[in-house]
Amino acid sequence: MTSAHRGAFTTTLRVALLGALLVPTNADAAGSGRLGWSNGPRWRLPAVRPPDCPSGFAGNRALVQVASARCKETGPEGQTAPRPAASASRPTARPAAQARPEPTRAPSPVRTPAPTGPDATALMAMNAARCHDYLREREVEFVALGRDEAPEVAIPVRLRGPIAGVAFTIPWSTDLERDAHAIWDCRLVAAVVPLAEWLHARGVTEVQYFSALRRGKIVQQKPKSQHNLGLALDLYALRRGGDAAATVEDHYPRRTLRRCPGPRETGPGAEPPVGAPASELLLGLVCVAAEGGLVHTLLTPDHDRAHANHLHLDLKAGQDSPPDPFISFHGL
Repeated sequence: MTSAHRGAFTTTLRVALLGALLVPTNADAAGSGRLGWSNGPRWRLPAVRPPDCPSGFAGNRALVQVASARCKETGPEGQTAPRPAASASRPTARPAAQARPEPTRAPSPVRTPAPTGPDATALMAMNAARCHDYLREREVEFVALGRDEAPEVAIPVRLRGPIAGVAFTIPWSTDLERDAHAIWDCRLVAAVVPLAEWLHARGVTEVQYFSALRRGKIVQQKPKSQHNLGLALDLYALRRGGDAAATVEDHYPRRTLRRCPGPRETGPGAEPPVGAPASELLLGLVCVAAEGGLVHTLLTPDHDRAHANHLHLDLKAGQDSPPDPFISFHGL
């Protein structure tokens, strides 16, 4: 072949190759989606419609690698979807795991009914004979006092034993038989009976208090205090068995009780479980007294600085029945 022929052949070959590169193939004309060559992973856009997946699975909707485009397990919220069953021609290597049983949930705590008994206003309507009989019927040991021993108290009594199994004591008193702070109006004792029953059912064996009747300086400063009449109790601490006394000052959770919960609600003031800490007992005691209308006033450490170390409970004459007790909740 002459050099002229070789030149013409080379030119013809180049034109043919260039034409082959420029003319699209059928596959390219149909839009196969080829994006060219790359040493990296091959990517594709998601299909217009996600793949048809069985129940409990979802198709990819993001830009994904071709190799991982599949139906992903989702299942019900919070659970893993079961895998599709294997075909009969392809037995599984091991038996399918059985479904786990649903965990058993503990029943929601429900408050027991408040202690039953006359409300505070009904108690204040009692005369001496009726009130004494009320205490005897409930096996409360007491002694009635003469008017000369406590002229400011309408129905004065001293306790001679526990109330519903709970001892009421003034721990620093040297002689409760002569201590005027241990003189109660009989109706105040009657109001405390259901509270003592509630405390005793939760393991409380002793209630320590500052005073019921209070004389002296407070009479001059607060002549309308129910302490002047033996109708108020300042509760200082609770004791369970041989445990140390839990004082209100150290265990009452301040700035916590904004209201008492309803019968099926939980939270501060709800029915405390067996063995509950003293903080829950004190909050529960406040709400039991309020729910049953057992007192006319209940001042907590949230009330003011003067009540930072005790709960003040009292009865008043001339109040409506059933009573709408004043409770010093946090924020009021």
